[in-house]
Amino acid sequence: MKILLALPLMLTLAACGGATKGDAKKTDAKAGDAKAADAAKAAGPLDLPKLGLKADAVPDATVGEMIPKGDGHMIQGPGLVVTAQIASDSRPKTVEDAKKEADMYTPKNLKEEKLADGWAITFDNEGGMGKNYFVNVRREIDGKSIWCETTASQEAQQTNALNFCKSLKK
Repeated sequence: MKILLALPLMLTLAACGGATKGDAKKTDAKAGDAKAADAAKAAGPLDLPKLGLKADAVPDATVGEMIPKGDGHMIQGPGLVVTAQIASDSRPKTVEDAKKEADMYTPKNLKEEKLADGWAITFDNEGGMGKNYFVNVRREIDGKSIWCETTASQEAQQTNALNFCKSLKK
């Protein structure tokens, strides 16, 4: 029995054994793709003209209009959808208010972070459509109250949105 179980593993390892010339080309292409991604990251922050700010985003991210149109932007890219806008009066002003508002979603894994110019909370929940990952960030930058948020379907999207919101700067 042990021999029968070991045989498929040995065949798989043998098949994956050495590199061929075609494999070398694939490796070079992947290295080139990584260099291109690094270059895109190094290209500098995205401009957010309606806010007069900049922020760091994933490679290939684009800045668009908010839906509905407003005082801000929707930023989209691979693994990222986030909005950044002037905070309206209906947005939580304190982290305590934000946590109270999050209670309506029965939050799990709620984390809060104090920022030099504001705060951030993240949490997730399980709804009828599956798992949701939330980011709510309020910052005071250059005399403006900025609200940055997302509700995403993947944890990596939550991380990317939080990083984007925390990178906002004049």
